[in-house]
Amino acid sequence: MHSSGALTPFASALLASYHASPSGDAFIVLDAAGIVRGWSRGSEVLLGWSAEQAVGQSISVIFTSEDRDRKIDLFELDVARTQGHAEDDRWHMRQDQSRVWVTGTMTAVRDDDGALLGFVKVMRDRTDLRTKIERLEQERDTLQEQLQRAQLFLHTLGHELRNPLAPLSMAVHLMGTRDTTPASTQAIQVIQRQIAVLKGLADDLMDLARAHHDGFELVLEPVHVQQLLSDALHDLQPNALAKGIELLAVFQEAPITLQADRRRLTQVVLNLLGNALKYTPSGGTVFLRAGEEVNEVVIRVEDSGIGIGADMLPRIFEFFTQDVGARKMAPGGLGVGLGLVRQIVELHGGTAAARSPGQGKGSEFTVRLPLQRPAPLPPAPV
Repeated sequence: MHSSGALTPFASALLASYHASPSGDAFIVLDAAGIVRGWSRGSEVLLGWSAEQAVGQSISVIFTSEDRDRKIDLFELDVARTQGHAEDDRWHMRQDQSRVWVTGTMTAVRDDDGALLGFVKVMRDRTDLRTKIERLEQERDTLQEQLQRAQLFLHTLGHELRNPLAPLSMAVHLMGTRDTTPASTQAIQVIQRQIAVLKGLADDLMDLARAHHDGFELVLEPVHVQQLLSDALHDLQPNALAKGIELLAVFQEAPITLQADRRRLTQVVLNLLGNALKYTPSGGTVFLRAGEEVNEVVIRVEDSGIGIGADMLPRIFEFFTQDVGARKMAPGGLGVGLGLVRQIVELHGGTAAARSPGQGKGSEFTVRLPLQRPAPLPPAPV
């Protein structure tokens, strides 16, 4: 029986055959000074030097000039010497001065007394993987550049769309005060609705470009949550009345104060309420609820509207995502509103979620924002 540390004749022969095989990993034996003393057949195939050419040279010869200038060759030996093992993924030089990307290890070998005998370096050619990574990185850089150009275009387009809307709105208003015939009134209402659609598109474009390019820079301040929600309800109450939708609210009685960006949080609430009103048929109901749950402020917007399909729920907060039923009921949007909601909420350290029993069964959107409660005062001395 062989001891646990010994190799059987078969294992020794198999290992020798592996080292002699051109398909094996590069296997290099170094002395304690980092001089090559053993060079497998796999090393010849990978690096181009024959064993006669390589033995007696410093291992530094296979490192690139940049790595030698930075003393990476010596550093790898030092790491293996002090820690027993070093790993590297880097370019190495072949005998013909071409480069090969390898992943490998450098292992220190010591005798029973701990004295350093030398090192064993094992390498595998992964140039194919590195080439693929570099190609993907180049494609990523190209896509980022294209995205930046697209963001600039969206922002410019949104700005240019908004510029003529104000004078158009004023002109339509003046027309309405001077010509009150039924036909003119109906035509003016059509124009006003289309101007509102164009303004919404322009705002979406500018918000989308801003969100993707620079993100939102939050301006945090103490915000009275109930007051902010009440203001949003007041702003949207005329829309609810015009559509015949009951807009109800239930808030926690005790005041809730939150460190938040007032303008952005208002945008979140108006967006969720506006969507609920937009996608709830006449005669429906929209609920707004808010209160504290443990260490969070929870804001819920629930409606009796068209609902959300099960296949759409996981993607409802993605940009440019719209349910088919939503597009039919309110065409013309870009599908960016809920994407902006999620981004703003997450910047506040919170979460946004949606649920729905299904098409035609209403939906509920929940925003959770962390509360920063003051630390409890230490007990007074007795």
